[in-house]
Amino acid sequence: MAYTTASHTDHDGALSGIVKGVREFVSAWFEASAAYTVYRELSALSRAELASRGLRREDIGRVAMDLPTLMRE
Repeated sequence: MAYTTASHTDHDGALSGIVKGVREFVSAWFEASAAYTVYRELSALSRAELASRGLRREDIGRVAMDLPTLMRE
């Protein structure tokens, strides 16, 4: 009986690990999809349109990934 309980616990642990992995994958997928959407929309803008938003072509990736503003030289 103790062996069955231990085996059952190991199975549940492995199953919860798989569920956790799937959950993390889906979460990362949605975050990457949102970043790609922002990147695609900003990439379509001209330099003048980016400048009107206070951005340069180099800023697109940073904005898409919601990273902090870089110091300008």
